[in-house]
Amino acid sequence: MAIISIITRIFFINNVRSVYIILFHIIGSLCIGWLYILTHSGILYLFGEINHEEFKQYTSFNTIIAYLANTFLMYLGMTGIIYTYYYSNKLKTAELQRALMAEQLTNTRMRVLKSQLQPHFLFNTLHNISSLIDSNTKQAQNMLNDLSDLLREVIVLKEDHFNTLVRELYILQKYIDIVSIRYSDHLTITTHIAPNIENTQIPIMMIQPIVENAIKHGFTGNTEALQIVISIVEAGDYLHIEIKNNGTQISATLRELTNKGTGINNIINRLDALYQSNYTFEILNVEEWVIVNLKIPQFQKKVFKGTL
Repeated sequence: MAIISIITRIFFINNVRSVYIILFHIIGSLCIGWLYILTHSGILYLFGEINHEEFKQYTSFNTIIAYLANTFLMYLGMTGIIYTYYYSNKLKTAELQRALMAEQLTNTRMRVLKSQLQPHFLFNTLHNISSLIDSNTKQAQNMLNDLSDLLREVIVLKEDHFNTLVRELYILQKYIDIVSIRYSDHLTITTHIAPNIENTQIPIMMIQPIVENAIKHGFTGNTEALQIVISIVEAGDYLHIEIKNNGTQISATLRELTNKGTGINNIINRLDALYQSNYTFEILNVEEWVIVNLKIPQFQKKVFKGTL
């Protein structure tokens, strides 16, 4: 049994062709059956349990052939159990490898998406700072300090896919401080956060690009004073994030917005990678508001010990 198990394992490791495996086991079963008959009969003869004539009868061709039919079935049963065991292990190993590859692919995809997101935000902010250097050096310096604080937070979280809501709001506030310098009294951003959800996990840098997009498109047209309202509440097993602004209405569909640039497209790709289809993302015009609705599965993990 042990020898058969070892040989079977070798066959599995080396991917031996089926025809050779079948041929080996047929010959192996015949040899094992023949050796068993000779050994058993020989022991009985040596200990005087059978005489010479009985020994010859036990080892005759007809007797061996008749007995081999039974030993072949026994051998077949043993090899079947062994192959089932190794095949089951092979399937489990393959499944684990597929899961690992899927996780590695997701991680790689997320790193690529985040590498697109962070420079996009950084370049926009640096452009804002450069536009203030000549007109208001003090404000440019304050904005640069806020940017340094913000980048410090982003670098710390660079390898993470998720962030606590309270820390994400801390990063968002740094961004709001930066853009508030540029737009001054023309921009108002308010937040309404439900209690006891501060440690809920959300994708890193998920809210900030939506707010950035609202500012960018909200100020197009004749909008002079832009109001942005951020509401985050529980919705059963989901977290509902609503970001609305009273700026210029959206005339394009979500698909058209996705195809226009990396902002919305990046958000949707990240949501797809993290949640597959278990999320909701939509952009709507409701009366004078442009509303972004985002629903993601809610779970908690780490605790943020900083202060807002």
